Amino acid sequence: MVDEKDEWVKVDTSIEEAKKQLQKANTEEQFQAIGLICRESLISSAQIIYVSERHYSLDGVPPSKTDAKRMIEAYLSVELKGGSNEASRKYAKAAFDLANDLQHRRNATYRDAAQCVEATSAVVNSLARISGRTTRATSPNI
Repeated sequence: MVDEKDEWVKVDTSIEEAKKQLQKANTEEQFQAIGLICRESLISSAQIIYVSERHYSLDGVPPSKTDAKRMIEAYLSVELKGGSNEASRKYAKAAFDLANDLQHRRNATYRDAAQCVEATSAVVNSLARISGRTTRATSPNI
């Protein structure tokens, strides 16, 4: 059985790595690599929180083990249901889109990467809080 606490520590470590890389990056390829790290952080977070027996995908397509967008969408549709939570659900999806876009952006910049790290960190923190986790192994600040 996987220890959820250990899995969150792995996510925290990944976010910290993205922050470190952001401080050193100065080429488009390095900024793109930060998008990959952020996307992987969101995938790992989704794998922790998603329970297939409880969180059904909205389009009926079961998410693969790396389909963070569908897993997070399914998770939030159950855990943050209702119209008053629509903005929170959109924000989580937008963070994944930012990471995916950055990873493929041929002219990626520091600003693009910084926004991606900020959004990823915030969404990971939100997912952790929604799932009941109240502490983090690392600081969420860049």
